[in-house]
Amino acid sequence: MLRGRLIFSSILVRWGTLAAMAGGILLVVFPLLGYVRLAVPFFGVMVVGLLLVPVGMVGFHALQRQRYGRVGIAGFRLVVISSLVVAFGVADYFVWGDFLQQAPPAWLGWGLVGLVIGFVLYGIATLQAKVLPRWCGVSFLVALPLALALSFPLPLAFTPILVGLAWLALGYALWARRRAPVEQQPRRVR
Repeated sequence: MLRGRLIFSSILVRWGTLAAMAGGILLVVFPLLGYVRLAVPFFGVMVVGLLLVPVGMVGFHALQRQRYGRVGIAGFRLVVISSLVVAFGVADYFVWGDFLQQAPPAWLGWGLVGLVIGFVLYGIATLQAKVLPRWCGVSFLVALPLALALSFPLPLAFTPILVGLAWLALGYALWARRRAPVEQQPRRVR
C-alpha cells in the first residue's frame, strides 16, 4: 500500500515537473510573441502557461505534503484556485472580449491577489518543510510580488517573463528532487 502511494506521488511529481517547466517556457515566450502581433495565439500561449501552474503545484504538493501543515495546504489550494481564476480571466479578457475597449473583469484582480497570497503562504511552508532548497521557498515568496511591483515602472510584459523564469527554476528544482524518496517512514518491527 505504501509502495503504491510512493509510485503515485512519484508520478505526480514527474508530471508537476514537466508542467512547471513547460509553463515557465510559455510564460517567458508569451511577451515575445506580442511583438509578432498574433492576437489569439499570443494570448492562448499565456492562458496555457497559466493553466500549467496548478499542474506544477500538484507536483510540489506531492513532494512536500507530508512535511508542511495547514499553511502549506492553504497556500497550495489558494494558488491552484487563483491561477485557474486568472487563466480564465485572461482568456475572457483577451480572447473572448474586446480588450481594447473594456476593462479587465474584477475577478481577474481578485485572482491575482489570491495568487500572491497563496504563493506567499506556500513559500513559507516550503521554507518550513525543508524538502526543497531554501531558494525555492524564497522564489515562491518573492517572484510574483516582485514581478507585479516592477510591472509599474517597467513594461507589463516583464511580469510574465520574471514569473516564467522563476517557474522554470522551480521546475528544475522539482526535477532534481524527483528521484529522492517522497516520504520516509520506518518499517514496522514484528
